[in-house]
Amino acid sequence: MTATTMFPLPIAIPLAVAAFIALSGKLLGRRFSDALAIATAAANLWMTISILRATWLQPQTYWFGNWWPRAHDVALGICFTVDSVGASLAVLASLLTTAGLLFSWEIFEDTENHFQPLMLIFMAAMCGFSYTGDLFNLFVFFELMSVAAFALCGLKTLEPAPLQGAYNFGLVNTVGAFMIVMGIGLLYARTGALNFAQVGRSLGSSSDALVLLAFLLISVGYMVKAAIVPFHFWLADAHAVSPSPVCVLFSGVMVELGIYAVARVYWTMFQGGLAAHTRELRAILLVMAAITAIVGALMCYAEHHLKRLLAFSTIAHAGLMLAGVGLLAPKALGGFSLYVLSHGVVKGGLFLCAGIVLHRLRKIGEDHLHGEGKGMWWTAGLFLLGAWGLAGAPPFGTLLGESMISDSAKEFHQAWLPYIFMFAEIVTAGAVFRATFRIFFGWGELAPTDRSSQIEEKPETDEEEENVPAVMFVPAAVLILLGIALSAVPNLRSTAEAGAQLFTNQFTYAQAVLQNVEPAAPALTAPEPLTSSIVRSCIALALALLLALGSLFHKRIGGWLKFTHSLELGNPILRKAHSGHPGDYVAWLSFGTALLGGMFVWFLRR
Repeated sequence: MTATTMFPLPIAIPLAVAAFIALSGKLLGRRFSDALAIATAAANLWMTISILRATWLQPQTYWFGNWWPRAHDVALGICFTVDSVGASLAVLASLLTTAGLLFSWEIFEDTENHFQPLMLIFMAAMCGFSYTGDLFNLFVFFELMSVAAFALCGLKTLEPAPLQGAYNFGLVNTVGAFMIVMGIGLLYARTGALNFAQVGRSLGSSSDALVLLAFLLISVGYMVKAAIVPFHFWLADAHAVSPSPVCVLFSGVMVELGIYAVARVYWTMFQGGLAAHTRELRAILLVMAAITAIVGALMCYAEHHLKRLLAFSTIAHAGLMLAGVGLLAPKALGGFSLYVLSHGVVKGGLFLCAGIVLHRLRKIGEDHLHGEGKGMWWTAGLFLLGAWGLAGAPPFGTLLGESMISDSAKEFHQAWLPYIFMFAEIVTAGAVFRATFRIFFGWGELAPTDRSSQIEEKPETDEEEENVPAVMFVPAAVLILLGIALSAVPNLRSTAEAGAQLFTNQFTYAQAVLQNVEPAAPALTAPEPLTSSIVRSCIALALALLLALGSLFHKRIGGWLKFTHSLELGNPILRKAHSGHPGDYVAWLSFGTALLGGMFVWFLRR
């Protein structure tokens, strides 16, 4: 079997197994369903890795039913166009799903066996989303992903909080989906095509009001999924009530796929039309990225519900990843790819560690767990390593992604961007350090009580155990250690940049898809030294530790470190905005769309 013929399998096999478990799970029993789901996810991981190896620097196209373009480059069929960026995300989705299913072996007394089919459907949808070369199928996989995510978020149907979180999640993301459909409709009316390459070729250099509106609607729809401010409000609510293995997928790969979609539609369809406005579009995206990173970091440090804290950290890092796309440059996009992979495994490991805390200590609020985790030294060590990774310090792979994005920012005279990275990394890593020192070491004063920390999640296991089962600890440890192992891969930065060059070449992409012209693999270039990024990240790590200690001992230390306590109490305006009411969230979404649309009209139509 060639790699190309393998492309449909990471979608088809999990969907078939999910249907089988859903139909026969009651008869087969919980353990058989678990084992079958884990085996399927592991097989998917092997297949996606094989596909990544085959498309590392050689993108390939698979036409379903052999309906490849035969006349005038008109695409009537549906295709998967797989390159290193999309293939890497499919590997990440399969890896995190496998880890989540292993972790769930000890949780969920689910006699109906709903969890395993939903996880497999979610994984299949994410792989299809990463591979597809068709605009409408991008939306189809988006919706399949969303439906599975809504159900997984509200899996505990007997508790009101998960149902409310799933409702907020579903409502806001459905509004985003409607925007995507409207954008697709506008493009189809103009071009009569849905294939990325054909739409891009039909649009050419056109940048009239219809094209701008279509780009706005599609981008906003996927930014909702990516939790970009002000479209982010649903994320923390969903994480606070979702099972820990589900949070791994939400933060580790689903958010990243939203940003990937913005990059994919821009470089395959809109790059030619918006080429004259690249500078203005770069400024708009970078401002959104900076605001997202700052707001996410501030809300992260003000949280004491462990899952919400990590969720706001994801929002902050989503801003950093959007910066990698928003620079509109191959090197920055290569940095985005590396940052996504490293952040995904580190954040996935941290959410599994939060699940371990809930399993052992039966609570999740930082203010309720002061010193309760003493003796859980291995779990504490994973939290400390995870915070280290969030700071972007060596030896974690986040350093490689951050260095590429920062180097690219300097080339475009955006020297302020590395300091946004530093701020977000200091504050989010400091929040995780602070929680770790309080929970596992019992250091410092009690955490202040806030509204979110009162929403105590019920334990995911029936009985408290003295030891953490291996199936819970090992996946968490492996994920965080993979964040370190990524930095040891030879020529990783050079290869990521080369893959990004292929990803961002609209002409080459269209030739490969519509005319079956095999693109030439770009030459690997020597990466720039990491010296400045290493210095910057080590400073960020030290300041994150200092920030955490300042919060813990602000009464004893006093002086200028008192500001850390104010930072922990949070900004009242930001807290009020995160009200938990879906009507408020839709209002913010509408406001953000109107504001972004106004900027498009002002800057891109001049």
